Amino acid sequence: KHRMSHHQGQAKGDLDGALVMLKKCLAIYEKTIGEEHKETATTINNIGGVMKDKGDLDGALVMFKKCLAIREKTLGEQSPSTATSYNNIAMVMKAK
Repeated sequence: KHRMSHHQGQAKGDLDGALVMLKKCLAIYEKTIGEEHKETATTINNIGGVMKDKGDLDGALVMFKKCLAIREKTLGEQSPSTATSYNNIAMVMKAK
């Protein structure tokens, strides 16, 4: 696994705290608006971004792919949000 040192992660802010808040947000969205909603996808994408910043590239890739699947289904392949998902996956693949 590719991980940054604790010091590098902390230099970017409270990533652990951000992850906790995003996971709480995701749980609420999944219960209220469902797993296949654009806001749910955005939160999953944001979780992936924090995981990437923490150096958890494998975890980030899982989240970005999950977001992509929702966006492809709900927004279509030509959506700018879907394109962002493709880009996020590519950036993680490049970093691995």
